[in-house]
Amino acid sequence: MKEETVRAITDSVIQTLLKKNADYGGASFDLGLNGNMVHLWDKIKRYRTMVENKNKGIEPNFESIEDTLKDILGYSIIGLLILNDENLPK
Repeated sequence: MKEETVRAITDSVIQTLLKKNADYGGASFDLGLNGNMVHLWDKIKRYRTMVENKNKGIEPNFESIEDTLKDILGYSIIGLLILNDENLPK
């Protein structure tokens, strides 16, 4: 693992997170930690299904495994922001 590779991934996640937050108007924050947990759970279930399907040779129709993992990181960041009550949309 190289720092530059990790930074490239996290920078990509940050840019996507900021753009999606602008598009959704901060909706990911509306239901607090409980809502965030539901978003994460949905993505984790999707990730599990996608990995199981990949093992069977079935490709996803829409988002890739990479996109799903990046969404999990994004929702984790949102959860930390909610937990710390920082930079929340008003």
